[in-house]
Amino acid sequence: MIGVVVMDPSVIIFTINGLLGGLTCALLHAKSFNEVLTYTSIRAIVLGAVAGYIYYYMFTEWNLPNSVMAFIFGYSFKDMLDSLYEKTKTVQYMRSKK
Repeated sequence: MIGVVVMDPSVIIFTINGLLGGLTCALLHAKSFNEVLTYTSIRAIVLGAVAGYIYYYMFTEWNLPNSVMAFIFGYSFKDMLDSLYEKTKTVQYMRSKK
C-alpha cells in the first residue's frame, strides 16, 4: 500500500482557529471592504492559518483554552513577524554603519 497520511482532526481545528484569528485581524485593520482583498490582509489571513498549525505542535493537551490561544496567536502572528523583521533590519543597518 502506498503511503496513506492520517491527520489528527485537532490539527484542522487549530489551523481553522488560527485562520479565523488572522481573518479577524485583517477585518479589524481594514478601513473598507476592498482593503480586505489586498496583499496585506491576505497575508494576515494566511499567516494566521500557519500560526494555528504551528501552535498545534506547541500545546500539551487538547482543551478549550488551547483553541482560544490558537485564535489569539493567529491574530497576532503577522504583527510579531513584522516586529522581528524591523528589529533585524535595524540591527543589520547599525552593523553596516560601523
